[in-house]
Amino acid sequence: MRAISLVVALVAAAPASAGVMDQALWSAGTVERRGPLNVTTGLDFKRAAPGEWRVRVRCEIRDTRTGRWSARTARGVAVLSMGMVMVDVGRLGRLVLFPNGELAANTKACASGTADLGTGD
Repeated sequence: MRAISLVVALVAAAPASAGVMDQALWSAGTVERRGPLNVTTGLDFKRAAPGEWRVRVRCEIRDTRTGRWSARTARGVAVLSMGMVMVDVGRLGRLVLFPNGELAANTKACASGTADLGTGD
């Protein structure tokens, strides 16, 4: 009986500890340096349902030597699964926000690294 109570308490506590992700609107972003290139990724989340968001993503690459830059944007969906936020944005690929705050992207156009989370306030 104690084990069931513990599991129920842990499940109930998980959403309360999410913090920023409990907001209706929140964001995440990171910057990665690749030689002379600065790669920036920004994600804006809008809650669609518990554990599900609509997402806008902007990935930007700037060449510090030449000053040239390019940006790509996309929209998609994100879901909370096993403590991770899984983001699918079609042509920009997939991104994962891990519980430790790391953001991983599977495309060269987007940055991976430690994410800054915010509510846009």
